[in-house]
Amino acid sequence: MSEILESNQSNKDIIRPYIPKGTHPIETGKYLISTNEIDRMYQTVIRWVENRTPGAIIYGRPRLGKTRATSYLINCLPQDFGEKTPIYHVRCRKYKNPNENFFFEDLLNSVGHSIITNGKSNMKRTRLLRFLVERADFSGNNKIIFFIDDAQRMVEIHYDWLMDLYNDLDQYGITLTTILVGQKELVHQRSAFISGEKFQIVGRFMSHEYQFKGIETLNDLRICLTGYDDYCEYPSNSNWSFTKYFFSESFTRGYRLQHSAEDLFRVFVNLRREFGLPQKVEIPMQYVTLTVEYALKRFGNNGLDLPTIEKTHWEEAINNSGYIQSELYQIN
Repeated sequence: MSEILESNQSNKDIIRPYIPKGTHPIETGKYLISTNEIDRMYQTVIRWVENRTPGAIIYGRPRLGKTRATSYLINCLPQDFGEKTPIYHVRCRKYKNPNENFFFEDLLNSVGHSIITNGKSNMKRTRLLRFLVERADFSGNNKIIFFIDDAQRMVEIHYDWLMDLYNDLDQYGITLTTILVGQKELVHQRSAFISGEKFQIVGRFMSHEYQFKGIETLNDLRICLTGYDDYCEYPSNSNWSFTKYFFSESFTRGYRLQHSAEDLFRVFVNLRREFGLPQKVEIPMQYVTLTVEYALKRFGNNGLDLPTIEKTHWEEAINNSGYIQSELYQIN
């Protein structure tokens, strides 16, 4: 019996799975991959939550991968704080004028409440509070975590409403940790609040900060590429990593994307030099993933079916990602 199981597993590893065109995560972009920077941020957030920090800032320039990193954290944090811990990803919308009704509707929507628009703002606030208290009680650890994305869009009155919610939850012995994720304007906003002596906002929501960075070193890039080789697979539990699926024969002979890390990093550096960009390298994760996705699709089994990805291929993939145009825009 064990021999049959081993044979079935062996066949499963050898026979390339059938995946309808356009549905692989590399084609849809719906996957999460860890990096050195995400791991560092993860450890920082764990400390904040363990210390019951009421609020903190994570900031970085656009397209570094903050939103994907936030999704990664939300998926992983339950491993450290319990599967039932209420953790919510709140996307901050931009409105012409702050509106309490819209604010609490957005929060109700983000936490997954079934009744979002009914009633006046005070009823929505009460509905949200009761929902969060129930979730915290159910989890058994009296913690709630909000990740508020694009938080640079928030203004002073939003923080006042959040502070009321924090205080209401505190009456029930529940700690709300609010992590503001956004661009560098968040740091400027904190400075403005300090200048305006709005210390209650700073102390409650901006007492700590973490600067999120892109890919800066060869090792950062190698760790990222290793994720495609070893840690991301599709279908689930198939033992077919992303690299293995798109370069199946080469993979069996030992080919790995991580072996291309030095070539790829060098191409990024050379292109920056060619276009007169600053020599300090910080590659937004968005352009790394777009580059890798293009290379796997274009040069792998479903495309030109090449045995490996060479420097010229990486250059084509980077140019296709829009990376250089974006970097030129940043400095102009």
